[in-house]
Amino acid sequence: MDHDYNERELKMLEVLLLNLAAHANMLITKGNMMFNPLEKNEDDLFRFQFAWQKSLSEEQYKDFIESVEKKYNTALMMSTIENVRIYFQ
Repeated sequence: MDHDYNERELKMLEVLLLNLAAHANMLITKGNMMFNPLEKNEDDLFRFQFAWQKSLSEEQYKDFIESVEKKYNTALMMSTIENVRIYFQ
């Protein structure tokens, strides 16, 4: 991805996406979730590992991913940030 966002804009985007993930987590798991930053590649806008104290069921994880994807896609569209791919590993 070829982007020209400055450090402040990237930080604001990061905070937005972390808050959206936290909201999805509370709706789905109703438990605590930790965010661990990962080293970003040159093309990455956002790269974090989400971790829970206890494992999620397969259904909870699927619901969490669906909720986060919807929230991220909506936020990125409304922010006119285009050509973004979202990966979950």
